Amino acid sequence: MKISTPGIVLKTNLFKESSIIVRLFTLERGKCSYVIKAAMRQKSPLKAIYQQMNEVEVNYTHNNKRQLQPIYDSKALNSWNNINKDLRKTILCLSMVEMIDKGFDETNSDQSTYYLIKKILEYFNTCERGYNNAFYFFLLHFLKNTGYSIIDADQHPILNKYLNKDPKLSSQLEEIYRSDFVDKKNMDLDFGYNKQIMANFISDLVRYHLPEIKSFHVAKEIFKNS
Repeated sequence: MKISTPGIVLKTNLFKESSIIVRLFTLERGKCSYVIKAAMRQKSPLKAIYQQMNEVEVNYTHNNKRQLQPIYDSKALNSWNNINKDLRKTILCLSMVEMIDKGFDETNSDQSTYYLIKKILEYFNTCERGYNNAFYFFLLHFLKNTGYSIIDADQHPILNKYLNKDPKLSSQLEEIYRSDFVDKKNMDLDFGYNKQIMANFISDLVRYHLPEIKSFHVAKEIFKNS
């Protein structure tokens, strides 16, 4: 079965001498792994295309008996060059990409999460402020999409712990969730939360649901110092 789909590059690994294995979060089939032959050869443009976070379009013939699908054609769609010029942007975006990588099984399709991460990457690529709120917006929607809704939960151990410190936290989280913050006209919204309490809450929330996210150990320092 021939498939053409856009995808976000989650991770790449060297395979044999000149090829790579790339893991994509695709629109059509969710997280899938592919082999890109000869990508590491000196004159090949493919190495640049398959940089982490890039959006690419891939064409391949799907075979259920293969763990690695060979791609016969691909092209770059978005490389988000401005993200890579800012260390804070890079760290936060890599953390979100890692959440998707660790939060989904292979071929577990979720188009709403695909459009969510693409929208967030577009925001970080074009905007120069509101990084924390954009990350919080992503996390709340991502957790809901993966079955761990904070907004609709009657009881949540981490949320309950922090409500004792700030009773307004629940309503502030809901406002962020429903704000469509990544719409540029909302980038200057002030949600009125205590920055330190929110940073600690988000850190504990990620550690509770996604303890394997290594890059978040660096990302959380951005929240606490901005």
